[in-house]
Amino acid sequence: MSNVATVTMNPTVDLFAETGELVENGKTRCRNTTYEPGGGGINVARNLHRFGIDVVAILTTGGLQGELLKRLLAREMFSVNCVDIEEETRQSLAVTEKASGKLFHLVFPGPELQESEWQRCLDTFKALEPTPDYLVLSGSLPGGVPDDFYGNLARSAADGGTRVILDTSGKALPSSKGKGIYLTKLNFREFVDLGYSGSEDYSSILEAMGQMADQGFADNLIVTLDADGALLASSAGEKLHARPPETRVISHVGAGDSFVSALVHQLDCGKTVAEAFPYGVAAAAAKVGTPGNQLMDLEKVESIAEKVTIRVK
Repeated sequence: MSNVATVTMNPTVDLFAETGELVENGKTRCRNTTYEPGGGGINVARNLHRFGIDVVAILTTGGLQGELLKRLLAREMFSVNCVDIEEETRQSLAVTEKASGKLFHLVFPGPELQESEWQRCLDTFKALEPTPDYLVLSGSLPGGVPDDFYGNLARSAADGGTRVILDTSGKALPSSKGKGIYLTKLNFREFVDLGYSGSEDYSSILEAMGQMADQGFADNLIVTLDADGALLASSAGEKLHARPPETRVISHVGAGDSFVSALVHQLDCGKTVAEAFPYGVAAAAAKVGTPGNQLMDLEKVESIAEKVTIRVK
């Protein structure tokens, strides 16, 4: 049995590279190139497998990039269910400019899915036996997939006793309201897109988050604040602000996925959401200080988690 299942509808092959300096209107020569499997649910699955959690990843793959993604994932040694699609899997490019220390992350458009293709993704999850303890729905929805895809999948999973973790953006977020989601993670911009128009004061934000939880958006809501950590509000009345120690940023790619990975890992170990919350904040801090898109060192997360400050609002 897999404790955790992840669904990635719009995966990517992440290409990482370095250059001395970006050249305008000329050739920018890169070095230290690395290909990594990417996309929200894939990043979460890779992290969880590294932390010793049984996990199965459901994803779409198409074209030459899709074949490359399959080969990259074949090295990971956890269960992968690929749903073949007609159009090409996307690629992303992350280039670090050594002169400035800046990272430029270029994300390209994904494929357009046919109804039969996204329906096979639903069928693949429903065929998992026995059902997983947790389902992570992570990343954007590609073209052709209904806005309520994640919401309907979440409802089906929750009805079967699975706790659903949602980390997405755009129209898929409001479409998930009232679908039995256990926890939703979003950033402040996404929270504003959901309709928040109040002050940027954290107490005001937490109050609005608590109201959303009470209205059935999700049992638990987390809003991330970049270097200032994250806020947590729950339908049980908890309102927390967790802030990590200062961290030097090397690569932000996969930081949100690392947050979700550590959070789910702690939940799977029996922690409450409030107890797991600082580990998510610590994991994001650990990730931004690490090249690539993966969270490599669980001991580092544990070390940073001890330094995370928690304020009860």
